[in-house]
Amino acid sequence: MKKIVSSNTPDATNPAMALWLAIAGLWRRVADLDRSTMKCILILLFALAILESRAVAGLDTDIPQTNRVVLSSGRWKPSAEETQKALAAIQTFLDSPSTTNEWMKREIKKILEHTKEYRVQFVGVVRDGKRLIWCNFFRAADAFGADWKREQVRVMDGGFWFWQIEYDPSAGKCLNFGSNGYA
Repeated sequence: MKKIVSSNTPDATNPAMALWLAIAGLWRRVADLDRSTMKCILILLFALAILESRAVAGLDTDIPQTNRVVLSSGRWKPSAEETQKALAAIQTFLDSPSTTNEWMKREIKKILEHTKEYRVQFVGVVRDGKRLIWCNFFRAADAFGADWKREQVRVMDGGFWFWQIEYDPSAGKCLNFGSNGYA
C-alpha cells in the first residue's frame, strides 16, 4: 500500500474562482451602501438628466416645424438641413454673443427667455457673391394669417419679438444680428 504524503500548502488559486470572489465582494459592498449614499447617487443622476435635457433645448428644438418656413422669394432655396444648421448656429451665437453692446445683450437675453414663442422665415440671399440664409424671427402669437408662409414679415418696432440674423452655411457662422427697436 502506497502512502500519500500531503503538505499543508494550499493549491494554486483557480483564476475563474478568484474573479468570481472579487465580483461577489464588490457587489456586497454596493449592496451595503446606506440609504443616504444611495439617495445622493440618485439625486446626482436626476440632476445630470435635467442638465442634459436643458442642453438640447434651444431654437432648433423649441421652434416647432409648423412655425418654420423656407420662402422661395430669395435668390436660392436653403435645404432643411441648412436651416437646421442655421438654427443650431444661431443658438450658439445667442448663448455667447460676441457683441459688447449692452442694449443688444439685453435684447438677446429677452429672446432666449421666449424661444418657444417665435416663428422663423428662411430666405436664401446672395451678398458679395456669398450664399447666406436670412433668418427672420417674429412672435408666433401675432396674427399674420397664412401670409407669413408666403411673404416676408416686415415690422417696424416691436423690440425683441422681431429680430433678424444671417447665417453663412459655408463658414457655419452668424452675421448681422439685429433686433427691432421700440416705439
